Amino acid sequence: MYTSILVKIEFIDKNIDLDKKIELSFEITNIGVKYKIGTNLGGNIAKPFIPVLQKLKNYELIFELTDCPMDTQTVDLFSGDCPIDNSEKHVALVYESLFSRMDRVQRFFEELLDNKNIKNVIVDIDAENTFDYQEFDKIRIKVSKFRDKMIELFEENNQFTPTIRIIFEK
Repeated sequence: MYTSILVKIEFIDKNIDLDKKIELSFEITNIGVKYKIGTNLGGNIAKPFIPVLQKLKNYELIFELTDCPMDTQTVDLFSGDCPIDNSEKHVALVYESLFSRMDRVQRFFEELLDNKNIKNVIVDIDAENTFDYQEFDKIRIKVSKFRDKMIELFEENNQFTPTIRIIFEK
């Protein structure tokens, strides 16, 4: 299964300039490195997101979360806790608990939302990779509740990745 995570940032300043967007892109990359989360920004995003990128307003920025800088998806980062076949080789991320992975993602977003230029952050978690925006269940939560809410959603979905849009309240 292919799991895509698309993040959209809305800036407070409707006339934000390109230099500030580039500065934030470096900040996003640095936060990702700090919490061992890959990011794809700008022209590096996956092809299915190009139409979304082309329709962005000047005061918006999108990026993808990925398992690591060498990957294009989040199938390990956003997978439920499940039995692991120890006879096969896996990357270390597979052995990390859902609690630990979602905690890292929560800390990533907490730090991102500390940026004074950001008004909103919307996270689309789409395990089915359809990106039909009519299909998303939508929830509004404080970023401090992300980890616990995601664990709850994974439990409700029998450890499968939920398809959901999360709108963080700042």
